[in-house]
Amino acid sequence: MFINRQVELRRLEQVYQRPGAQLVALYGRRRIGKTTLLTHWIGQRGPTEAVYWVAYRSSPKLLLARFAQALQPLLGGQDPDFTFSSWEVAFRELARVAQDRRVIVVLDEWPYVLESVPGIATVLQAMWDQVLKQSRVMLILAGSHYHMMHHELLAPSGALYGRTTADLRLDAIEPACLEEFLPRYSEAQRIETYSIIGGVPKYLEMWHDGWPVFRNIEEVILSSVTIFRQEPAFLIQEELPEPRTYLSILEAIGTGMQSPSCIAETAGLALPHVGKYLQTLLFLGLVRREISLDVPDPAHTRTTRYEIADPYLRFHFTFLRPGSSLLEQNRIAPLLQVIRAGFDAYVGRTGYEECCRRLVLTLGDTQNLPFVPERIGRVWTRTAEFDVAAIDQKLEAVLLGECKWTAKKMGLEVLEKLERQAAQCRRLEGYKITYALFCRSGFERPLLAAAAKKGMLLFHGLTRVA
Repeated sequence: MFINRQVELRRLEQVYQRPGAQLVALYGRRRIGKTTLLTHWIGQRGPTEAVYWVAYRSSPKLLLARFAQALQPLLGGQDPDFTFSSWEVAFRELARVAQDRRVIVVLDEWPYVLESVPGIATVLQAMWDQVLKQSRVMLILAGSHYHMMHHELLAPSGALYGRTTADLRLDAIEPACLEEFLPRYSEAQRIETYSIIGGVPKYLEMWHDGWPVFRNIEEVILSSVTIFRQEPAFLIQEELPEPRTYLSILEAIGTGMQSPSCIAETAGLALPHVGKYLQTLLFLGLVRREISLDVPDPAHTRTTRYEIADPYLRFHFTFLRPGSSLLEQNRIAPLLQVIRAGFDAYVGRTGYEECCRRLVLTLGDTQNLPFVPERIGRVWTRTAEFDVAAIDQKLEAVLLGECKWTAKKMGLEVLEKLERQAAQCRRLEGYKITYALFCRSGFERPLLAAAAKKGMLLFHGLTRVA
């Protein structure tokens, strides 16, 4: 069953409706749903209108032969031995067929073609400029190898730079859309699931919303017969030839190291060298760099934190990597005990905080906050930290919030601490502050009464109660 991705489908259809030739780059990490999206989109069209072809690691001759066979329905042929004499001839023939009618051709796993056929990007560049650009073809180059896709299609040094007419990066499913994948789960279960596997469609397909979250952890994540144990190494090896150093950096961040100096020390790297590795992980979207929202000039500050961006990688490097000896011995019960002991705190500082920040962003955009935030994130000083923050520096308006993912209701002491810490933020002096509290289990009566007097925002889970 095809779920979600309505925005991406509309974008593809908009490009399809444009006049003239279209060269589309569609990219995203493994298991994000590129193939499902593309095959669903072209599924309503006949074989003489749209062709889907997926490449693989092979010889140039075999790849060309398979591509020729895939194009046969467009060409009106049925010869099982048919092939082209060269890729140049193949692209010229495609331009001829698409001269007077719209034809869609999807080349999935395009990086494998780049890898296997020397000079193919230059050949396509020449054919695009000479003949394909004058046709009505919609040529979609799709791939998971983000580094290679970016280099060939989006970087100025790439052969096809400047030729694409649309670039579509497929990202993870938004947390608010998880209900479509897990309709039997409660909001709390969906937040916990998002904290573990995020919004990667393949992961969500493997999750069973008829099981409790921890049964899924045991039978889906920790099982010796699923993809999850080796997934981090697989994702990094796809992009980088020497993954060991990158894995050690991710492990350091997963254990709570956030500054470059702490990451370098924990990973056993020289501090001057760690920056280039972090930049690569940032480029690939595996790590993100955070700057406190109250910093006046974010572009030039050195006060930064790094955290793992992908929820499953975060979960893996927080629990599975440190517990690898238990995992290798297949001692699942003691590893589950370790996960249970730290799980609520982990959800609170990862998935729940992220969901709360996204909620604040939505509330601001829909005019349901006292101001429309310029930026969303965190604020921290040496003595204070705010899990959820939103700011408009021009208006000198800020939202400061605290998140708790516990079985206990939130009490008045949390509000008092929040106000105390806000008073210590010198950079926010003179700002109009909106306070927000987020809690899985609700609020004690004294806090509800105080919040009502002060006009605070309260959220039970992700539902606003005041």
